[in-house]
Amino acid sequence: MVPDYNPDEDFTVGAEEREKQSVSKETLPASVPWWRRRKYRLAGICLLVTGILAYQISFRFVFRPEETVTEPAEVDLPAKPEFGIRPGTYSYSPHLTISHEEINNGEIYYTTDGTTPDEQSTLYRSPIFVGEGTTVVRAVFVRNDGVQSEEAAGTYQVEFQYPEEPVFSMPAGSYSSSFSVTITAEEGCKIYYTTNGEEPGYQSRVYRGPVYIPEGLTVLQAVSADEDGGMSGIVEAIYDVSGSREVPETETGNDSS
Repeated sequence: MVPDYNPDEDFTVGAEEREKQSVSKETLPASVPWWRRRKYRLAGICLLVTGILAYQISFRFVFRPEETVTEPAEVDLPAKPEFGIRPGTYSYSPHLTISHEEINNGEIYYTTDGTTPDEQSTLYRSPIFVGEGTTVVRAVFVRNDGVQSEEAAGTYQVEFQYPEEPVFSMPAGSYSSSFSVTITAEEGCKIYYTTNGEEPGYQSRVYRGPVYIPEGLTVLQAVSADEDGGMSGIVEAIYDVSGSREVPETETGNDSS
């Protein structure tokens, strides 16, 4: 037996079902967390992203500040030593002095063989004699605290202008009586001489007037020296007075060495 079917009742039932579904979509039970509710989900995501960014920024600049690079302090280097005469070419042997403005607060060390100076080099105490030829002087100043200055260097070239040899007024030979010999040299030169056979030099007698040649055998030798220290070759003459002995040919005349 088929029950009676009323279309109006079916429509009513359908409407009630749709109303229930609509209410269930808009109203969730109180036990459902807030982040699962649709109208709060987007706001929650925005808050989460904002929190992460804020944490990273604060952690980088507050909790982990960037390390500050500290540059090393500059060392106050002493000035270079100063040479008393300029490097260059000289016709005499100069005496080189080395000075420093802080000499009371350190020491000067130098070399003359081309090596780099340091605290193991020669300690400067007095002027340096620069001899003939080329000399390279290098020097540094070392302060008492161990700080070393930059190097000062200079090249010195000494080239002597040698004077002419002196001239005797009497040639070597045999003579019957004593006499005196006059010695001449270039203007401005000193004459050094000997009569005992030794080579003349700065320690020998200085010529001031004619040299007396007595009886017997006399070996007269002489050199001339200029104001710059240049010295000529040696001139020699052998004199035999009163014919006590014939002078060999090899010993006659002026001989220079």
